[in-house]
Amino acid sequence: MEESKETVKTKKAGAGTISISMDHVLMALRETKEEREMRIRSLFNYFDASNAGYLDYGSIEEGLKSLQIPSDYKYAKDLLNVCDANQDGQVDYQEFKRYMDDKELELYRIFQAIDIEHNGCILPEELSDALLGAGIEIDDEELALFVERVDKDNNGVITFEEWRDFLLLYPHEATIENIYHYLERVCLVDIGEQAVIPEGISKHVHASRYLIAGGVAGATSRTATAPLDRLKVVLQVQMGQARIMPAVRDIWKEGGLLGFFRGNGLNVLKVAPESAIRFYTYEMFKGFIASAKGNEDKADIGTLGRLLAGGFAGAVAQTTIYPMDLVKTRLQTFSGEGGRVPNLGTLSRDIWVQEGPRAFYRGLFPSVLGIIPYAGIDLAAYETLKDLSKKYILDGEAGPLVQLGCGTISGALGATCVYPLQVVRTRMQAQRCNTDSAYKGMGDVFRRTFQREGFRGFYKGIFPNMLKVVPSASITYLVYESMKKSLDLE
Repeated sequence: MEESKETVKTKKAGAGTISISMDHVLMALRETKEEREMRIRSLFNYFDASNAGYLDYGSIEEGLKSLQIPSDYKYAKDLLNVCDANQDGQVDYQEFKRYMDDKELELYRIFQAIDIEHNGCILPEELSDALLGAGIEIDDEELALFVERVDKDNNGVITFEEWRDFLLLYPHEATIENIYHYLERVCLVDIGEQAVIPEGISKHVHASRYLIAGGVAGATSRTATAPLDRLKVVLQVQMGQARIMPAVRDIWKEGGLLGFFRGNGLNVLKVAPESAIRFYTYEMFKGFIASAKGNEDKADIGTLGRLLAGGFAGAVAQTTIYPMDLVKTRLQTFSGEGGRVPNLGTLSRDIWVQEGPRAFYRGLFPSVLGIIPYAGIDLAAYETLKDLSKKYILDGEAGPLVQLGCGTISGALGATCVYPLQVVRTRMQAQRCNTDSAYKGMGDVFRRTFQREGFRGFYKGIFPNMLKVVPSASITYLVYESMKKSLDLE
């Protein structure tokens, strides 16, 4: 940086190049040098809770946490690196003050560039013009959200003190693009399974990149756990006693190693459209529920509202891609002469010609029926486990591994509770509807399964299904995070 640490230069329309010094910052903040020194020292001491005389990664992370900066967009490591001038892993007071000097000058520079009226505050229309100049076009609702997030006294304008407080600990360069993308991260809402972006902000977030990241993560985890999925489906449709090792030998005998991956290509193809449909319909249903409750903010629909929106979105996504799911099940359970398996087109055409178009939706009702209770059990168990871990195991917020563990257990619990519906669905999918022994409906499957196999018949294949949960969740999580970094979504 060529400029002095006490002075930077900025360019205003029609005013040439103007030097900005710390005196300008003090004037804008209505502080004396002594008052500013006390404020910075107080902030340093706030982070240095143990009175060590320096800040390290742990103390910065704890400080950000106590400032209620959610763990999803903490940047303790980046803040440490930018403050730590000599790169010894510790930030003394002089290094901290140097960062504060540079950051406040930088923030005042961009504040002045946006404040075209030069009245000491940023008006909403000035902020809109600055964003437009950076190629970011936003509507009135988004603009109001931006101003509301920064404007602490809710008077409709942003003072330099509010601007500084919002961005002071943001370690990256304060360009208008970076500031807007920081706001995007602040506004992300987590619903457990996937990140959902509020309406308005969503059209500027790289939604397609999130979809790609989720699609690759889903495809990777499904491929890695495909043998367990094939084994589960084979066990689910067996009428006699279901034994794992004989089923494994039969699959190997039919197709060797590739036999365990039968139907996986179609399973992978489902990931992207299913995620996209669920993503966008979730937002749509949130809007409907918020309107019905008279709320303007879609984020404020409560746990029950989120559960209903998620359930309905899952039902729409499941219904849309269901024919692919049925064909996948038929491929996995197909038993022909010589182990020959028909290709996808032939199998789909045979179902259409011999059984009619309605056959592609056999088993849809029990499939949709299980979505809301599964989501409810999963969500309730996840929140309960996370609260218990914070109370009895952790001191503070749950980290990624704990969240993964809670999600794994809650997902397994939800899947176990609705597993009988999965068995009923799979049996309806696998059986041709134009045969004498065909099931007449969901009730018929329940009745005949219970009569022939008892209560245990509804849990055939649950062991390989449970074995899928941990690796599937782990692989999805790890690949998703890796893809986010690769696609610059961090």
